[in-house]
Amino acid sequence: MRHIHEKRLSLVIPAHNSEHVLEKSIMEYIEIFSDFLDDFEIIIVCNGCIDGTAEIAKNLAQIYPMQVIEIIEKGKGKALSEGFKRARFEIIGFLDVDNPFSSERIKDMIYSLDNCDIAIATKYLKGSMKGKKGVKDSQLRRIVALGGQLISYLLFNLKFRDTQAGAKFFKKNVWHSINKKTICTGFDFDIEFLYKAQKKNFKIGEFYTPLVKYEEFSTVRIKYLPGMLWRLIKLRFF
Repeated sequence: MRHIHEKRLSLVIPAHNSEHVLEKSIMEYIEIFSDFLDDFEIIIVCNGCIDGTAEIAKNLAQIYPMQVIEIIEKGKGKALSEGFKRARFEIIGFLDVDNPFSSERIKDMIYSLDNCDIAIATKYLKGSMKGKKGVKDSQLRRIVALGGQLISYLLFNLKFRDTQAGAKFFKKNVWHSINKKTICTGFDFDIEFLYKAQKKNFKIGEFYTPLVKYEEFSTVRIKYLPGMLWRLIKLRFF
């Protein structure tokens, strides 16, 4: 396994109608990564936005090491795929736009890539979906996480406690090695990514990463769930 000596990160942030949280989160991420990385860039993907997200991102990009991509399609998976194409550095990652995770655990995940190929967060302790040691997650997000855990195990033999947490980091060669023609363009993208990576025998580490804050902000909707399930069935059987 090739170790990464210089820590240089391309961070992709999907941002759908995120004008009220974007600037604060970007400033927090810049503070976190400036503290321990050799270099980094932030790639904001404004996907299907009808608010001021893109304008805020472009203003920030005039000051900070950022790229801004605008696409008309909604969907987390579509946004991440577009962002990964632009990544310049040897470590690629993505985080939620509202920055809900512990900065120390994010650092630990990035450093862990010396010993694994992919580092993924889980908000839940083994045997519990309550995330007792962190800030309580929303009921809908817990349902999506539990559903993702069940489906990913039954259909894809993925034995992770939380496939849906919005904090994942991996070596660039992982993205280049898997089939990038994705079926899952929404929140189900995480499962497709992990399934393809596991098939290629990449080593995946899972890290308990509790929420440290909870914003009343989420683009997850119940109406998306049937489409997500259908795409995952297509991925597995067609």
